[in-house]
Amino acid sequence: MAEKLEHRGVMANDDGDGPFRDPLPNFSDMFPSNFPEGLRVLVFDEDSSHLQMLETNLQKFQYQVTTCNEENNALYALHNHRNRFDIAIIQGNNPDGDIFRFLSEIGSGMDLPIIIMSEDESVQSVMKWMINGATDYLIKPIKPEELRVIFKHLVKKVRERKRSVVTGEAEEKAGGEKSSSVGDSTIRNPNKSKRSMCLDAEVNEEDRHDHNDRACASTSKKRRVVWTKELHKKFVDAVEYLGLDKAVPKKILEIMNVENLSRENVASHLQVTFLLVY
Repeated sequence: MAEKLEHRGVMANDDGDGPFRDPLPNFSDMFPSNFPEGLRVLVFDEDSSHLQMLETNLQKFQYQVTTCNEENNALYALHNHRNRFDIAIIQGNNPDGDIFRFLSEIGSGMDLPIIIMSEDESVQSVMKWMINGATDYLIKPIKPEELRVIFKHLVKKVRERKRSVVTGEAEEKAGGEKSSSVGDSTIRNPNKSKRSMCLDAEVNEEDRHDHNDRACASTSKKRRVVWTKELHKKFVDAVEYLGLDKAVPKKILEIMNVENLSRENVASHLQVTFLLVY
């Protein structure tokens, strides 16, 4: 089944069926037995002939395809109908256009894998799109085999969602058990808190300082850097300024000049970025 995006994003169904089905189930319910058949793909390309080729190849894998060849329609669909698609393949020839701005503003928080396709093979272009929220970057013309395996991005997304839910539930459970344990202990031995306070008072000042220093060092060592959009931009600007051949963590760190950011943080982020690129 093929769909076309027309009239400012209104979905027109070629075969007269209902335009959309329910989203794919959560990973906890597992995927349908015929997965990835029925994968709902939004495709935007201003090149009509290439768009037709993409549609034909995607349909060979039993994917449900919605096509559009105007940027405004693609943006409308991403803004207002993103829950009706499982994956989007978007032309990204202009790294300063509306699509790029949209992706950099909300793409990383959008529950929809977005694959950018372009004729630009430069590492700088790939890095810009990937760092600003793209899931993958494909060079045009796209091979059928590359289209066949795009479902892997949905699987990864669902796994991450499930992992996040499981982790949150585990932390909540652990927090509840810890709170309950502390409460029970205090109830069983009401003098325990008083005794602990007295023991703390007997600790000499030197030991207390030593304990605090170790605690601070441990906290500093475990501090996790959140790569915000602004921090990403500083990182990319530094890499572009130095050039890829000379972009080593130490020099990138010096140019970024961000407080509490370590060389290890930059090195790790640089490695992840290049893994995405290649």
